[in-house]
Order: sequence, then structure tokens, then C-alpha cells
Amino acid sequence: MTLQDVKDSVKEYPSIWLLSITFVAGFVFLQFWSGWNGLTFIKVDATNLVGYLTPLLLTATLIERAVEVVITPWRDPDADDKSNKVAAAAAQVEAGVDNAQATLEARTSDLNEYTGKTRQYAYAIAVALSVLAVTAGVRTLWPLLDTSKVVPPPAQLNFFRWYDMLLTTLLLAGGAAGLHAPINAFTSFFEKNS
Repeated sequence: MTLQDVKDSVKEYPSIWLLSITFVAGFVFLQFWSGWNGLTFIKVDATNLVGYLTPLLLTATLIERAVEVVITPWRDPDADDKSNKVAAAAAQVEAGVDNAQATLEARTSDLNEYTGKTRQYAYAIAVALSVLAVTAGVRTLWPLLDTSKVVPPPAQLNFFRWYDMLLTTLLLAGGAAGLHAPINAFTSFFEKNS
């Protein structure tokens, strides 16, 4: 990568570069300002990992179902109508009707746009429900923290709590399927090394 490549990248993606520089500067600032040591976590193996993460999986599954309950009656009737229009346009293309290809492309584009907007709504609802779950006390890393030997400074615990809340919100909003993969990877690793 040359200097010109970097300059072109900065011109093409200025917001990504700004965000990256902000994160690095924030990290450096926190390191110098905080002086915090690493946190101590409990010993994790295949049996207790699943036990600690089961509430997280259950919550993510319930959030997914709640999103379906909200989205399905609201968005599915129009999606079905648009799908039927795409199918009708595809049948016209096969029958050789004039301008049918343009109609098919327009209706397919309309359906894709509608589906994309529905996904955005579903994700927004999932994030809102995830924030509520996290506020109620569902956490990813907090149960794994071991404070029996060394209690970190209150500022570090608060920062860790906020980080854990943000991480948990994003994991829950991402759905249960995204949580199954790392759990399966960890349990497979533990089973092979036991």
C-alpha cells in the first residue's frame, strides 16, 4: 500500500477514517487516564459456559419472536401483495408480453426495497427490546467477572458495566442464531481439549 493509496482511501471513506482515528485516540486516552489493570474472570469450561449464556440465548430467542409478532401483521400483507405482483410479472415475461421485463424489474425492485425497509424496522425493534432487556439486568460478560479476590476500582467497574451493556444489546439485537455459533465453537474446543 502506497501513500497515494492511503490518500485515496481517506478521500473515498472520510467517515470511516474519522471514526477509526477517534476510536484509537479514545483508546490511548483511556489507557493513560485510567491506569486500570486487567479484570479477573472465573474459570470457564464447557459445562458452566452454557449455563452462564443460556439466559442470553433465551432472551435473544424471545426478542426474535417478539419482533416477528410485531412485524408479521404489520408488514407481511403488503409483502405478500408485492410478491404476487412479482410472480404475475414473471409469468408475463415467460408468456412473451411486451414490456413485461421492465415491469418485472420494477416490481422486483419495489419488493426488495420493501423487504429492506422491513428489515430496518425489525432491527430497530430488536435494538429497543434489547436495550430494555439489558436495562433489566441481562448481561453477557458480567456473570463471568470474578471479584472475589480483587475488586477493581469503581470507575473501572462502571466502564466495564457500560461496555457489557452495549455488547449485550448488540448481541441480543443480532438474534439467537448469532449466539449459537460462538457457543458451539467454545463447547467444541472444550470437548476436544478435555
